[in-house]
Amino acid sequence: MYKLRSERISQQLFWSMILIIFSLLLLSVPLIVSSYKTYQKADRALSEISALRGVADLANKISRERAPANKVMSSRADELAANLKELHEYRQEVDLQIEQTLHILKTKSFSTQDNILFNNLKKSLQQGRQAVDAYAALPLSQRNSEQFDYAIQHMFKVWDSCYEILKNELVQSDGKGTAVSEYYTLILILSDLRDQAGRMASNVIAPVTFKEKISEDNLARSLQTQHQVNYLWALVNTIQPEQDKTPEYLALHRQVKTQFLDQGIPTVAGLIDESLHNQPYTLTGTQLTEVMVDKFVTVVNLQSYILDYSLYVAQKEKQESYHIFILTLLVALICLITAFFTMIYARNGVFKPLIDARNSILQLAQYKVTDSDYKNSSADPVTLLDAIQKLKGVLQQRDAFEFQLRNIANTDTLTGVSNRLALDEYIKYVDRKPEKFTQIGLIIFDIDDFKQVNDTFGHIIGDEVIRLVAEKLQFNVRTSDLIVRYGGDEFLVLIEQVHFHDALVIANKMLNEIGASELYIAEINQNIKISVSAGVAVGAVSWMALLEKADKSLFKAKARGKNAVDG
Repeated sequence: MYKLRSERISQQLFWSMILIIFSLLLLSVPLIVSSYKTYQKADRALSEISALRGVADLANKISRERAPANKVMSSRADELAANLKELHEYRQEVDLQIEQTLHILKTKSFSTQDNILFNNLKKSLQQGRQAVDAYAALPLSQRNSEQFDYAIQHMFKVWDSCYEILKNELVQSDGKGTAVSEYYTLILILSDLRDQAGRMASNVIAPVTFKEKISEDNLARSLQTQHQVNYLWALVNTIQPEQDKTPEYLALHRQVKTQFLDQGIPTVAGLIDESLHNQPYTLTGTQLTEVMVDKFVTVVNLQSYILDYSLYVAQKEKQESYHIFILTLLVALICLITAFFTMIYARNGVFKPLIDARNSILQLAQYKVTDSDYKNSSADPVTLLDAIQKLKGVLQQRDAFEFQLRNIANTDTLTGVSNRLALDEYIKYVDRKPEKFTQIGLIIFDIDDFKQVNDTFGHIIGDEVIRLVAEKLQFNVRTSDLIVRYGGDEFLVLIEQVHFHDALVIANKMLNEIGASELYIAEINQNIKISVSAGVAVGAVSWMALLEKADKSLFKAKARGKNAVDG
């Protein structure tokens, strides 16, 4: 009978071990999968930003092709041959860039939509070049500004087709929730800024070349383009995150301002003013192109820097997410191995000796001791008292082990304070003595603007903030008081035998202690301030009533502007 009961207990222990390990797996697998998905998303963002860079470079080259094309169309007879050679050489660069960009996009799952857009681009480019070549082939005597402007409009359409590819890449991107997502829009704006800057001069080059008054249509387009340039420029500095405004970025930003906005735009504006006042133009069409090309370089340099920087950020995020994935995998594996060996130790080192001792006690309790037994026994006979003493020692070991397990289960792993399971046990204990609720003080602490901290600095820094607040709370309460992590960024402090005034004093002391603390963030080399709001309540008829009182006080503290205590 004893053997059967022992076997049944052993089986129960075995299945309990399996259940614990299975529970750990249920906790570990989602964390591993989540961290792996984050790593995949960061890898995808790196691939996308690389492809986006290729398309942005292509857009810049296509936009810049208008410069040698304009020079050819505005050339004098003695300049034509050299300018034609320059145009043909640059067209070869553009064609090579198109093939390179196609290759980059195909490596990142080239879509049907990408293929359609590239076919449109090639068709527009062919039509634009045909219009330029047809105009350049005309004898000088047969040319006019309308034909010149017609060819320019066709070259505008080429860039419009490339811009559609750029927008399509942004729409299809999966990395919008990553660290590089803010650069996507910035790259698009800078590409548009580069092209609009070129159009500003291209819209007036035809009448300037033929020394004619700028038509109302060309004038309207040029002025509209100037307005668009100023608008896009204002967006650039607004979108760029403050923490990413490096000295290199600020230097390039100043170059665009001083060389393009302060010199390039006034050059075109001056020609428009000369046309409006019927004055001779101070520049020829070719000279206008040469003057403006140098100004556009500053915009391209700024865009190239942002592309390089976004690649650096994407690579860094991929490395960090990979390290987090590996760390999560290792921690989960260590926890599983630790749990497995702990269960084996518990079975062989605690529970099995306990079962053996139980069997010995039951056997000894039914055994009748005789003189012959003593004579035939060994020098150290196992008596009932010895078995009970052994059982007592094993039971003490089991109690200590159970205490350790209960303590682990009742402790929040991030902060080391009690969790909601511990709070439930405490409430059950107080429920047996309802009068104790009239003497208990409850303080609810809530971290101010915690979501903003998470959104701005990430969840790793958010965890550091939570740990810092928990540490300050532990330093300012008695060992007999209970600190509970109640929510993600909410803590409860339960104090027995306290008056309302003393609870307010304690809450204010904790509030000041936390408010005086700062958390240093190495990545941005700065400290961030942390504050909490607190709601205080003392005494109630039940736990829910006490919690509701404290919660209302917290709400009033938040309404007062946060970093406050109310009761």
